Amino acid sequence: MIKNLIKKFLKLAGYEIRKIPSKINQSITDQARIDEAILTINYLRDKDLKYLSDAKLLELDLLPKLGLHNNWINQAPDEFYPFMGHGLYLWQYPNQFSKYLVHLSQFKIDTYLEIGVNQGGSFIMTTEYLKRFNKLKYAIAVDIKSFPIITEYRNMNPLVNYMLVDTRSAAFKELIKNHPGFDLVLIDGDHTEEGCRNDFEIIKDKANIFVLHDIVDDFLPGVRKVWNEIKGSYADEYVFFEYTDQYESAKRKYGSTRLGIGMAIRKSFLNVKM
Repeated sequence: MIKNLIKKFLKLAGYEIRKIPSKINQSITDQARIDEAILTINYLRDKDLKYLSDAKLLELDLLPKLGLHNNWINQAPDEFYPFMGHGLYLWQYPNQFSKYLVHLSQFKIDTYLEIGVNQGGSFIMTTEYLKRFNKLKYAIAVDIKSFPIITEYRNMNPLVNYMLVDTRSAAFKELIKNHPGFDLVLIDGDHTEEGCRNDFEIIKDKANIFVLHDIVDDFLPGVRKVWNEIKGSYADEYVFFEYTDQYESAKRKYGSTRLGIGMAIRKSFLNVKM
């Protein structure tokens, strides 16, 4: 059903449904990516709150149009192809990310930290989205590698700080130790069991809401294990939510479960809503 809805949207939007080639052209320049990302951000900023509060519109309309990452083309649903390799390079399933964002809109979130931003799609989308529902004070992107799109986004958004630092380093641990805390932290960096657990241990006392990405991904068992351990060990402190919808076309074709978002909200923060 979802696949048919997406195909219907693609047809209405004027996209041609085509068979996925072996690979997508990777030759687009950094400046072209930046220019396209800026246009995409402005398109997002034009949407009103009613539209942004509708998870189905985000899933079937906005998120695909913002552009999806092309590094996972051999595991993505066929219907994603027209949207891959441009825009914000979102490394998300729209049917998961849309519900997660709308849930976030219900809370008073003033500060945001994302560990592992890659091309920056999720970070930019989340930051822009939170700004529409809250008086966001700042958003911090953390990665070990520099990406031009995030650098440009920092230049155009004074609320953004971009840090190139290894979360296993003493410098990062000291930084978080001395920080008053964040309303929202997304962990999407080192996907090994050890790396994921390290990031959680560092931020667990500093986040009102913490989120793990890839909690059901068959290719990332370490994240799944850490998430399940957290649910078992911290049930008295947090309420847990999971966004793990799949696309049956991809599941049938590749035989794997992908991505998945796990959100834990501190019980004392549950009533801090808009």
